[in-house]
Amino acid sequence: MDLNNILSQLETASEEDIEKLLQQYNVEVSRAFACFSSTKTNARKLCHGVLTVLGRQVQPSCQKTCLETLRILSRDKRVLAPVATKEGMLTLAGMAKLQAGEEQDADKKSSQEQTLSEENKRVVVEALKCLCNVVYNSPAAQQVCVDVQLVRGLCASLATARTWSHEVGLFTLRLLFLLSALQPAVRGLLRREWHAVRLLTEVLEHTLDVRWVGPYEAARPDPQAVPMPAENNERAMEALKAMFNLTLSETGDDHQLRLIAAILRHLLMLKTETEEKTEEAHRWESVPR
Repeated sequence: MDLNNILSQLETASEEDIEKLLQQYNVEVSRAFACFSSTKTNARKLCHGVLTVLGRQVQPSCQKTCLETLRILSRDKRVLAPVATKEGMLTLAGMAKLQAGEEQDADKKSSQEQTLSEENKRVVVEALKCLCNVVYNSPAAQQVCVDVQLVRGLCASLATARTWSHEVGLFTLRLLFLLSALQPAVRGLLRREWHAVRLLTEVLEHTLDVRWVGPYEAARPDPQAVPMPAENNERAMEALKAMFNLTLSETGDDHQLRLIAAILRHLLMLKTETEEKTEEAHRWESVPR
């Protein structure tokens, strides 16, 4: 599909026409990503144009299509300059319902998320996927995230984990993992100021259905219980990856570390829906702590 044609229409086309254009582009490029990669100048312009459309008051279906386009574009680190800016990252954070650098009441956030339409929930998921790609591929975007304190919004989201849909939870945790892995400077802030280790511990307790029978002892899983769902396993692995980053050099808070150790012991006794996923979960037993 001719990118010049898309670029010439983005500024003046109707919302409906923009959606149709980008849907066609997304389908064609998904089938032949190598062809797209050779047009980086126009692809950068398309990034900018799509962000401009997202800055307007367009309908969720158009937002979702624009974000799908950005997600495809964000696979190529060479075209991310328009997105890896404060304005671009705040636009994506807003679409993902992450309030960068702001205090947010957990009950209020939970209530807002529960009232989102299914279409708006898909917008949130696509925005989170975009953020994961952009952060992974762009050091400039990583620094913007540090500057606008995006991890604060992520921790506010962790506090509402019980209300998450699977994909919102998965990509929120993945984004936290990426930022804590690629920007070591935020790890101390996450631990000390935003209590991320405690929040991740609570996410794991809920995801793994941990029931405490002592201060640092979890009840053994019922041998007759159904295996842990694959989606829960996926979220638990992302939470553990983020937890590893935050506790890699942690020497304090013995209480929190003992809780984590108890949860890991509990994980070793769980079975998932497939033997492969069970082995994946159990490999955390050998991770240095």
